[in-house]
Amino acid sequence: MKKLATLLSVPVVLLVAWGGSSWYVGQQTEASLKQFIEQQNEASAQSGIKQELVSYEKTAFGAKAVTKLIAGGEFGEIQFINDISNGPLLLGGSSAVQLGSARIDTQLDMAALDEAKRQWLTTAFEGKAPLEGHTVIGFGGGVSYDFSTNPLKLDEDGTTAVVESVTLSGTSAADMTGDISLRAGKIEVKEATTQFTMPSLQLDGDITGMIGGQALGKFYMKAPGVSILAEGTTVPMSFDLALQSDSSIADNAVSGKVAIQAANIQGVNDAVSKVDYTMDIHDMDVAGLEEIGKLQAELQSAQNQMVWSADATETPEGQQKQQELMTKLTETGGKIVDTLFGKVLKTDKSRVHTTLLAESPKGKLNADIDLTYVGKEAPDMMALASYNANDWAKMLKGKIMLDADKGLLPAGTEMMLTPLAEQGLIKLEGEKIKSNIDLAGDNVTLNGKQMSFDELLKMLVPPGIDDAMTDGSEDMGIPEDLMKKIEVEGITPEIIQLLEESDDVPKETVELMKQLQQMQQQMDDGKTPATEPAAAPAPEGTKE
Repeated sequence: MKKLATLLSVPVVLLVAWGGSSWYVGQQTEASLKQFIEQQNEASAQSGIKQELVSYEKTAFGAKAVTKLIAGGEFGEIQFINDISNGPLLLGGSSAVQLGSARIDTQLDMAALDEAKRQWLTTAFEGKAPLEGHTVIGFGGGVSYDFSTNPLKLDEDGTTAVVESVTLSGTSAADMTGDISLRAGKIEVKEATTQFTMPSLQLDGDITGMIGGQALGKFYMKAPGVSILAEGTTVPMSFDLALQSDSSIADNAVSGKVAIQAANIQGVNDAVSKVDYTMDIHDMDVAGLEEIGKLQAELQSAQNQMVWSADATETPEGQQKQQELMTKLTETGGKIVDTLFGKVLKTDKSRVHTTLLAESPKGKLNADIDLTYVGKEAPDMMALASYNANDWAKMLKGKIMLDADKGLLPAGTEMMLTPLAEQGLIKLEGEKIKSNIDLAGDNVTLNGKQMSFDELLKMLVPPGIDDAMTDGSEDMGIPEDLMKKIEVEGITPEIIQLLEESDDVPKETVELMKQLQQMQQQMDDGKTPATEPAAAPAPEGTKE
């Protein structure tokens, strides 16, 4: 299945491209087009997808615009030709006659591809156009669109793939609200020992807004009869997949729910026949989420520019560039943490509730996790560097519940229950396995017994690993005496010197501490974090 992502990305990227390169091409001025492209780039920044206007040439009855989608991956940059016809009467497209200010007919710019990619697409789509799209812009600025790909067939390097035609249609207002519909036929990828088959896919959605690059609204998806033959098996696993999501804004906070179901599961020796998973998220601050979205876009941009190779670091300029990017990553990561705890999460209101229900002919399982954020203030990076399990636990309250039938367990694993019951992690009640955990800041109650969160974690991890979780210092290689000094005094220049002189502390930890000390100093001084970072060790594996 190693080529599955690459093969399936071809029609998916082509379909997504309409939103990135053609949706607003029909605006009648180049200035308007550039403005809408900028808006789209802001919305898609987190995914690393970017669009550009290559050229815009006006004609007697419309215009011809060439747009470019920069998506990375197999095809990197893809160019599209958009023929724009001015209204008010629009001929052709999905209807004989339409009314609107403009219609855009979009095709992939095959001539702009290199010979290898052009030949690959020509073979895969049997000489037909990979993508055909039609967009009508109404007089009020709203658009309706209809895009489709032709069937893809491929037999290459022992892999055969079939992707029947995919269509994407819907409407969109200037604020990007509207409806969306996706229909896909059979998708199948076969290799010598593996196989993936999806007979059909249907997605419908009602987009009601955008927050931090994420769409809000109601979405429904179903894909019946999905089949997966994994390597080393002879019987494929099959199931009917469905997904629903619903999100909205109330009182400047976002709440939403995602539900995923896998039904009619077969080919797993009756281990499970049905799985339902839900996640409810409540009261996440809108402004904070928008800020997180921008920071994630900055993080993605810096990651895209990171090039760990000998060519990128063999010159002083290249080394400085990589160090600046490392500093940018560290700074942005710190800002994301600060924004998450300081703006997104609302004390005693922000809540995440997840449930997992599983069924088989032999029994049922019900797992429920309901947690509420109770942190009072945003911890700074200094504090986070020395946080232990109990410090994190103080930010949460809620319940964790497990109720399962013994019969659901695979054969031969029931003997594992006795030591877990003796340890107190679970309770055995006849044919039932139960466990209840109450989290309340400093206190944790496990099946009626009070303990610290750190004690609970030690019970959950395998023997030999629990010592590494005591306070997090061993993972960083910082001796216990120095870590206690950091907790009391913070990361001072003296601490940095002691870390550098210690043979036990890894260079990566010293560099991280330098970054934290630098950032804290700049924030204390009220300055913007500097772009010149402390010296960082050259990454391993950069030389052949």
